[in-house]
Amino acid sequence: MGISSVNYNLMNSYGAYNQKLTQETREKLIELSIPFNANTTESEAKRLIAAQETKNAKQEDSLFSKNEQKSDLFEKAKTLAQKLGIEVKEGTNFNTLLISIEGKLEQLLKANENNINALKELKSLSAELANLQAQSNGSSGYDNTNQALMTSLEMMAEYNKNYLNK
Repeated sequence: MGISSVNYNLMNSYGAYNQKLTQETREKLIELSIPFNANTTESEAKRLIAAQETKNAKQEDSLFSKNEQKSDLFEKAKTLAQKLGIEVKEGTNFNTLLISIEGKLEQLLKANENNINALKELKSLSAELANLQAQSNGSSGYDNTNQALMTSLEMMAEYNKNYLNK
């Protein structure tokens, strides 16, 4: 076997590689950042493309669902803010709104520390806030700030109950 036959064999194998994948399939693989090599056949490539497109579609659906959920949480936060008398201005973001609600709740707690009925209502509103914060964080529990607020509310309610029973 001479040098010319080796070159001929290499040319034939390169030609076979070029014929395995169509130009369109190669471009699609590159567009989707799917790795391929000389052994990738047209059918394998199409299967890889279909799998990647399905994965991308699921990710888009998930992203849409998360955006829809955040929009729903923002509407709930706006409703809670309105219950507390907070004006929600255009362009207010979700986290800023939650901070405003939390501040208003703390302010109302201090102002109504001797009013049991008001404290009950504030406890309910605080639970709503805790729920919104937990949902926005992707969990079902309270974060530390809200847990402290709830504990504070419970202690004030207990104090008032004992004070009024004297």
